[in-house]
Amino acid sequence: MNGLRSIAHGPVPGPLHRIAGNLALDFANTISWRGTDHEVDHLRDADGILAWAKHAGLVGVDFSLPTRQRALLVDQGRSLRTAIDEVGAAIAAGAEPAAQGLAVIHDLAARTFMAASLTGAPARIAFTHADQIIGPLAWAAVDLLRGDELGRLKRCPQHDCHWLFIDRTKNRSRRWCEMATCGNRAKTRSRR
Repeated sequence: MNGLRSIAHGPVPGPLHRIAGNLALDFANTISWRGTDHEVDHLRDADGILAWAKHAGLVGVDFSLPTRQRALLVDQGRSLRTAIDEVGAAIAAGAEPAAQGLAVIHDLAARTFMAASLTGAPARIAFTHADQIIGPLAWAAVDLLRGDELGRLKRCPQHDCHWLFIDRTKNRSRRWCEMATCGNRAKTRSRR
């Protein structure tokens, strides 16, 4: 799957392709080879979350956090990722999302907004500290849930993937997270 490179000790996370069409969905898609012996959690620690946030442009390359805030970032980041994935999977399947997942997204969006400043016109939300990562992600999830693209939300059917994405094709025919990975693997398997 995307974003892996090998070293002598096995696969390690590398930069992930952002293919979902939404920042919150890209964040949810930070587990590769889901459910297999090769599963890789790209957010396994604060360094992984910080690297992803820098790659996504949420924070600058010099951004860092003190130890106490790093632990909170990991806890909140994993909770938010799980909530986005569970809510997105339910919506993609045509089901009602669980209240618990919606509550996590709501609570993190509300908490980060309370500590942020609102400036300018058009308005700009300025988050501080670890909220520079969690805030934009929680609000991207809220925007997705309130937006007109929610009906285009899909989940990759590949058994070891299940990444979420927005299908922006005119006829809503996109099936795979990426044709170059999951789509080609499925085609190869069907030819056997």
